Amino acid sequence: MQITFWGTRGSIPAPGPDTMRYGGNTSCVEVRLHDGTLIIFDAGTGIRPLGKALLAQPGPVRLYLFLSHMHWDHIQGLPFFAPAYVEGTELCILGPRGEHASLEQSVCDQMRSPYYPIPMHAMAAHIRFVELSEGSIFELPGATVTVGVLNHPGRSLGYRLCADGHVLVYATDNEPFGATPVSQHLVEPPKLFPLMQHADLLIHDAQYTPEEYPQHLGWGHSTYVDALQIAQQAEVKTLVLYHHDPNHSDTTIDRITAKAQTWIKRRRLPLSCLTAAEGRRIDF
Repeated sequence: MQITFWGTRGSIPAPGPDTMRYGGNTSCVEVRLHDGTLIIFDAGTGIRPLGKALLAQPGPVRLYLFLSHMHWDHIQGLPFFAPAYVEGTELCILGPRGEHASLEQSVCDQMRSPYYPIPMHAMAAHIRFVELSEGSIFELPGATVTVGVLNHPGRSLGYRLCADGHVLVYATDNEPFGATPVSQHLVEPPKLFPLMQHADLLIHDAQYTPEEYPQHLGWGHSTYVDALQIAQQAEVKTLVLYHHDPNHSDTTIDRITAKAQTWIKRRRLPLSCLTAAEGRRIDF
């Protein structure tokens, strides 16, 4: 399994000289399985450079795109995903049904006037939609994806990917220990642990510091300490801090990373902790 980060930022893109090392693009993670199966988690602005890289490779593009939810920072790159405009591309889009619309309508709506000049039906790819919910199990070549609901306004899905003898969990936009979000979809922390239990790699929301968090209660995001606590309780092997706040510079994220490492050392935990950065690749 090979994991590559194309977008690591949360909420809104944050390009500029202060975010060059960890990246300014919003959420997008590429996963390549041993047999070549291509899986993408979320379609933030990071999916645009990923699309360019895919078109530079030989052969048609075939992929499974798992969307955590419909907030803009997780879908806003899809209209700029170049392979979707190429005939022969096969694109399976999976994600939650919206509160007032189907998955397909929710995705297509951002490409309707007055928000975007080109409608989604202009895409030449063969596109199919699969709606997922709590407890859904989706089988794809060489892998199984199990779905869980996270604690986030409007509901966000977390994904547990089992493939090549390893377990990867993608759990962005999650507020596990805080106040009930605006949507009232509160998921108790113990219910989250089976989704993440004994994962080899957990990619988890770590948007805030503990000092920032009181001003953002109910916004549906974690502190880096929340992510560490979940990883500890779920007995995760490696945690990746993800969904960086747009106001956090590279220097701020460096400090967060150092504090996370200290937190682990003081508790003498058998836990590795990495920080997501655009272009970073993890192989296992």
